[in-house]
Amino acid sequence: MKSRRRPGEVRDAIQAFLTGKPEGSIREIQRAVEQRFGQVPASSVRSSLQLSDLFERVGRGRYRLAKR
Repeated sequence: MKSRRRPGEVRDAIQAFLTGKPEGSIREIQRAVEQRFGQVPASSVRSSLQLSDLFERVGRGRYRLAKR
């Protein structure tokens, strides 16, 4: 049985990956999250990118940290 991630773990992993980078593709972000946790559903990564105000879409399949 696969363990569920605590709320915010995927979001925090994405934020850590994008810190210091201008942007990243969904594929790069997915790989970085999986390196940290093992297998993670792609839907969890996409949801975190779309629902969090920490990230902004800069093009098709490309995200960066939102400017504050």
